[in-house]
Amino acid sequence: MTLNYQLTNSDFLEYQLYTSSKSELHKKRRFRSRIIIPIIYLVLGIYFANKNGGYGFGITFASFGILWFAFYPLYSKWRYKNHFKKHVEENYKNRINKPVKIDFDENSVNVKDFTSQSRINGTELKELIEIKDHFFIKLTTDISLIVPKHSIENQTEFKTRVTELGAEYVDELNWKWK
Repeated sequence: MTLNYQLTNSDFLEYQLYTSSKSELHKKRRFRSRIIIPIIYLVLGIYFANKNGGYGFGITFASFGILWFAFYPLYSKWRYKNHFKKHVEENYKNRINKPVKIDFDENSVNVKDFTSQSRINGTELKELIEIKDHFFIKLTTDISLIVPKHSIENQTEFKTRVTELGAEYVDELNWKWK
């Protein structure tokens, strides 16, 4: 089985967003930002409300803390997506719209792009992750091959071939960036 395709900005962006959503560090960072900042504003609100009867400042700070807690997930989603867009544009600019060829042998995967050629043993395949528009073939080194679904004629055969080489299939069809 041989695949020929080109990766676009959106392919790299989708991979970055997926990886970020699964990263414990990013999850903790987003959670802390959502919790700690409202707590700071609530504490400041209580302080100003108790100091010389400054209820206006207190209510304002407390309200801002509540609004932050409520709307931070939307802001965080937008902020991370913009960050990763810039990251992709800067770091992957030489790989955008360049041909990629993946050829599956009996015991290995041969990957060729415009700069290099690699032979990956089947034992080095860790996971085959399927999301709505992409497959990510994750290696034991935590590097991944991005494969857009539109480049695969027979997706069932593709999944079978990769899992036969030793990759564990991971169904993430319901995954969505949030």
